[in-house]
Amino acid sequence: MRIQISMQSEIPAYEQIKMQIKAQILSGELAAGEPLTSIRQLARDLQVSIITTTRAYGDLEAEGLIYTVQGRGCFVKGGSEMIRQQYLHIVDEALQTAADKGKAAGLTLGELQSKLEEKFYG
Repeated sequence: MRIQISMQSEIPAYEQIKMQIKAQILSGELAAGEPLTSIRQLARDLQVSIITTTRAYGDLEAEGLIYTVQGRGCFVKGGSEMIRQQYLHIVDEALQTAADKGKAAGLTLGELQSKLEEKFYG
């Protein structure tokens, strides 16, 4: 498991950790049942507080992506399909919002699609 955080980022450190672990599960780098780096070791490696890594792991556990075994550590629970479904749900909500606001602004479907392509392809 490799995690890098930026203290200059507007995104909180715990959120950066969560996003990177999710991405590694989604890509298959972290498989179901695989152990995660311990909370204390990750805090040392990233030079952040234990509270930061505890929050990241706690949020991932609340989302059903990892589980904790007392005295043994944290392990990947869900596979990539679970995370993919979560992301698809978020994308669906964002697209609905974009469609509603696009209609309100008088955009055509083509104009809205062009804007989406700009964002997607950078």
